[in-house]
Amino acid sequence: MEGQTQVSTRRPAVQQFQRLVFVVALIGLIVSGLPQKYAAESIAQFVIKIMGGIESVRIIHRALAVVLVLSAGLHVLTALYDRSVLGQRERWWASLRDFGRLIGRLLENLGLKPAADADTRFALRIEYLILVISVVLMALTGFALWNPLAVTSILPGETIPTARSLHSDHAILLLVFLLAWRALVIFFWRPRPAVERTPAPDAATVADRRRRFLPIAVVVSALALVGLYAFLTGEQTAIETLPRRQAVVFAPQLVLDEGDAQVGAALWSTLRCAFCHGDAAQGGLNGEPALMGTALTFEEFYTQVRTGEGAMPAFSRVELPDAYVQHLWAYLGGEAE
Repeated sequence: MEGQTQVSTRRPAVQQFQRLVFVVALIGLIVSGLPQKYAAESIAQFVIKIMGGIESVRIIHRALAVVLVLSAGLHVLTALYDRSVLGQRERWWASLRDFGRLIGRLLENLGLKPAADADTRFALRIEYLILVISVVLMALTGFALWNPLAVTSILPGETIPTARSLHSDHAILLLVFLLAWRALVIFFWRPRPAVERTPAPDAATVADRRRRFLPIAVVVSALALVGLYAFLTGEQTAIETLPRRQAVVFAPQLVLDEGDAQVGAALWSTLRCAFCHGDAAQGGLNGEPALMGTALTFEEFYTQVRTGEGAMPAFSRVELPDAYVQHLWAYLGGEAE
């Protein structure tokens, strides 16, 4: 339009950076998450070993989860900027019509109907919708696993194993979906890229909108970062919140002649062992072995606890003194040779 300066509604550098960070974080979460789910497999153990051990894998997994959250926050901010400041009205969400186009294109690819609708950008809109739903679901279930005590103070205890199953199984489904979907996009549909410049308000209008948008964005972003920091540093788990020093009834490294099953039962309910192996050591919902009535000797049980194996982490003497191990072994039904 003559007399008005048009402002580009696209910032390729920002969008490419968002996409790169998202893809790297997503791939990293899958690479660090699947070995934890299938820790008994040889290839998973190999991946865990080259990544520095199971605890390192978990740290990497959580760090990438934080990166993904920050990337999602940046995406929301830029989307709001596009809409409220630049007046961009591009539709990212898939509609029922897009799913109708999907069915039509699949029928066309199978040769069951002639080509009709040439619009293939439905593929990107459906992919975007699936990714948003997936990220939200994985974030909610990941929060439950990260902060189980806070979650179970509101929801039933069954929420944690359910969240664990949903978190890992959904990650696998998302990986399969993305691989299959991208194959269809690359080889069949080839969506056309969006127009790089679209009509926008004049520069004065954009500047006025920007002056109103930026203070709100800064305040909201600051509050979100404070909330994220509080969440990361205020983790509530049985390890962090259990007042062990106030409940110690024996010397930490005292070697007893035999363990006390009643003390072991009291310890079991306070340790993170119960999250995987069940409240009564009856076995977990995801195939974790039952420990009640174990046939392991104390030496075998002690080695397993100290060194860990597969998905099971190692427990240090600081977290689990030797005498604690003896009591746990007695509670689980271990018998001296």
